[in-house]
Amino acid sequence: MERGCVMDTSEPGSAAEEEEEKASEPRPRTRSNPEGAEDRALSAQASVGNRSEGEGEAASADDSPQGTAAPDGTAWPGPVPPTEVQVKTPRVNCPEKVIICLDLAEEMALPKLESFNGSKTNALNISQKMIEMFVRTKHKIDKCHEFALVVVNNDATWLSGFTSDPREVCSCLYDLETVVCKSFNLEGLFNLIQQKIELPVTENVQTIPPPYVVRTILVFGRPGCQPQFSMSEHMKKMLQCPYFFFDVVYIHNGADEKDDETSWKEMYTFFSSLDTKGTNYKYEVSLTGPAVELHNCMAKLLAHPLQRPFQTHAAYSLLEEDEPPEIEATV
Repeated sequence: MERGCVMDTSEPGSAAEEEEEKASEPRPRTRSNPEGAEDRALSAQASVGNRSEGEGEAASADDSPQGTAAPDGTAWPGPVPPTEVQVKTPRVNCPEKVIICLDLAEEMALPKLESFNGSKTNALNISQKMIEMFVRTKHKIDKCHEFALVVVNNDATWLSGFTSDPREVCSCLYDLETVVCKSFNLEGLFNLIQQKIELPVTENVQTIPPPYVVRTILVFGRPGCQPQFSMSEHMKKMLQCPYFFFDVVYIHNGADEKDDETSWKEMYTFFSSLDTKGTNYKYEVSLTGPAVELHNCMAKLLAHPLQRPFQTHAAYSLLEEDEPPEIEATV
């Protein structure tokens, strides 16, 4: 009902109060205002605190991921997440250095995913195609973006150095073979990345755009594989850097393997515990579902990490009341 049709029963002299009421009304959730994010801007300022790099927006400690345990009940080595701190950085489209890490464990070769034509295919084949689509699409968005390819089995191997030419990355992407992996050396992966990159530093995190950001995208397909990991000071500095992002696409057995259901959830929780800033994106996809879900996850990762909202605030419909569209590849 419009305001003009409502009888005014307020006392004279309350015009200022009416203006305040209008200003306090929340805006509808739209693509440009997901979950009323702009309406919460003022309340969010109350939680701003200081940190070494500059002022940041502090979240509740209750939202921090808890510790994880291995399938045999023993504790998995991993970071003890501190109070989540989200640093306010300029929302700019600066160049990205994207490191794509592809798992080559034997589980990636199992023909369990349902292909577009209804036949069964494996996660490795779909992952290779979605990575190529991702690299080519990001290159069209901004030709300054650079890409590197790392394959992960028992150890991590750097296949392709940073390049802005999608053809160089894609030439190394295929003709890869899976192997039996007994462990996941996550610490070795971080050490390899640390050797290949230099994290940017700015005088003021909140106001000065970085020359580039570094983002790692791990496509991982091992359910309940205990990672080899111990948090060092260099790794902690990397994970807490406002210009470093560690996104994960986790492919698991899902309900197909009842015995592995708990272990894959614990592994997913472990990846979540690495996100101390709350700025990484994490997706889990079941092998029992359609292959198009993997493409959709990779399409959502096209957004620039400095410009995308927190994952819990991300909305992919125009309005909250919209019916969710049918699953389709949007890359």
